[in-house]
Amino acid sequence: MKAIKQFLKAITPHGLIELRRARLAKRTDEEPDLERSAFHAQRRRRIAAAKFSRDTGAIQGDDREQVIAFLKERGIAVKHLLEGSVPQQSLEYIRERAILPLDPARPLTALHIGNFVGVSLAFLAAALGQRHPDSVVVSVDPNLTHRGISNPQAHVSALLAACGVQRNTMIIAGYSGRKSISNDGVVFDGYDPEKEFSKECACEESLRNLGALCPQAFDLVLMDGHHEASYLAGEIQTVLPLMRLGGFVILDDVDAAWAEIREVFSQIASFGLEPIGTDDRVGIAQLVAKPSHTGATPEIRVSVSVTEWGE
Repeated sequence: MKAIKQFLKAITPHGLIELRRARLAKRTDEEPDLERSAFHAQRRRRIAAAKFSRDTGAIQGDDREQVIAFLKERGIAVKHLLEGSVPQQSLEYIRERAILPLDPARPLTALHIGNFVGVSLAFLAAALGQRHPDSVVVSVDPNLTHRGISNPQAHVSALLAACGVQRNTMIIAGYSGRKSISNDGVVFDGYDPEKEFSKECACEESLRNLGALCPQAFDLVLMDGHHEASYLAGEIQTVLPLMRLGGFVILDDVDAAWAEIREVFSQIASFGLEPIGTDDRVGIAQLVAKPSHTGATPEIRVSVSVTEWGE
């Protein structure tokens, strides 16, 4: 029986591999394995070629026109790019009010919530990199179908590489909090988020888990993910322990198209944040005192019952 077991083990794929390894180990220097040598020579040639052709950044991440053109070439409709991304004037407002005030004497750290195809993420990485080359942006997004675009993270990664900021960014493919419906409940190009909800999967509580790993780490947080008031309020409360004192919180869509988000920003002081200003698209607030650790989320009173779809 023992001999049979040894025979069966030897003829399994794993056993055959082990036999080949044993034979290779017994070969002497006088009997070189030419096949193996050719294998390694080809492998090393490909590695060298890949290193030589590595992209060093063909476009500027803070030039929205170049970024939009790049993503358009990847087949994304311009309508979705323009409507689903932060406009250039608002990105420049963020630079002026929340990035330039940061101390460039050390690497800066930022948290970006809600990537879509990476327009504002590329901008943030580029703008912070101009302040200090070792700055890092961590992004959180569950990588679900959005605006009819499946696997949007593939476009994000390609864009970051084209901008040369892939070494200064880290993508977390997960929900910021608990699992929530995609597309803010809106049907795009036949994709019904209610019907697809049970099939959509990603890790949850990314912000809470980041808090356990790197408390008080971030100088800036840009929030452009969930558009439901209570969910956003929970995100803000969870993100505060992640921030450095004096850091900035930025909310996108604080305009008339998203009355709930505008309402949250109007009550931002209830979180212990000091409002800095808004350009009627993004709102900026600053953490001026250490956050309390009670875990309680301020009650946000929203004056509208239904959120209208907008960007």
